[in-house]
Amino acid sequence: MRPSNGITSFFISKALLLIALMLLLTSCAEPPLNCALNPNIADPNSQTSPIHDPSLIRAGEHYYVYSSSALGTFYRSGDLQHWQNAGQVFNALPKWLLQQLPDADHIGAPDLAFYNGRYLYFYQSHISNTCNAATGLATNTTLNPNDPDYAWIDHGLILRSTPHYDGIDIYCGNQDATYNAIDAHFFVDQEQIPWLVFGSTIGGIKLIELDPETLQPRPNAEFITLAQRWLLQDDPIIEAPHLVYRNGYYYLFVSFNHCCLDADTQYQVRVGRARQIQGPYYDADHWPMFLGGGTLLIAQDGDYMATGHSDLFSESGQDWLVHHAKRPDQAYRAYLHIRKLNWSDGDWPSLCTTP
Repeated sequence: MRPSNGITSFFISKALLLIALMLLLTSCAEPPLNCALNPNIADPNSQTSPIHDPSLIRAGEHYYVYSSSALGTFYRSGDLQHWQNAGQVFNALPKWLLQQLPDADHIGAPDLAFYNGRYLYFYQSHISNTCNAATGLATNTTLNPNDPDYAWIDHGLILRSTPHYDGIDIYCGNQDATYNAIDAHFFVDQEQIPWLVFGSTIGGIKLIELDPETLQPRPNAEFITLAQRWLLQDDPIIEAPHLVYRNGYYYLFVSFNHCCLDADTQYQVRVGRARQIQGPYYDADHWPMFLGGGTLLIAQDGDYMATGHSDLFSESGQDWLVHHAKRPDQAYRAYLHIRKLNWSDGDWPSLCTTP
């Protein structure tokens, strides 16, 4: 049965309204972040450069930062400032990964967490400029390479995105949803339910519930969209999600814009919050993140640009935003940045020296 003209007009008007709202959002010029930023405390002369997509965790007396690299490079420090190369997670790309992606050439966007007596290392690889991607998981009982119990156990595939149609390799997912299986972040909510937040531009930022034993997505679990951007704007990239819970809110941090366009790079960190982990998430202006919202945290820092792909580390009551940033005068070499994250009276995060 064909829909009536009234029903058709209703849906057309709703679609036009949504398009108008999205165009309004992308046309509004947001004022730049105008404040003195808390300084980076990581020594730029440390062995962490070049570093991309850092994830920071403390284990015992040391801090560890894991980076995107060929085989999972990581670094160790005793003070968050001075870092040394401490090794790599893998000696070769995992066999399962090469079976899924024969052209894989890296271990990307690592995420470190401690859960049920094990350190979790979520990682991904993808074919460049596509969403043909796979996320895997490895675990260890210690992060100290000198510990006799040190051994990474690879648990293989956790999440896979493949092209929906042959020849269209930027539109991917599985039979249930459209998504990109990259940039996974592990998070346990206030009810002790484990989740994976992940994704990028096509399909947006997704959330999926995990089985607490296997850490695989629960059977028939819903792919929940937390944030996305208008695909027809000049730079629609959104990626690198991570979650934080504080004072009754779940905060979603993401990175906007392309990470690696040299002088044209506008990579930056943005944030929104929600009362429930499933959302909806809103920025400080109460614009929804599923319609492109996100409050700006950092877009550049003096001689550094491409300030993005962040992680949050907390210790002794102080929160730190961890991210990479690039030096245009050094052929866009990437450096580790660690800077204090403050909170305003309204419970919004800020990297300004005074919130």
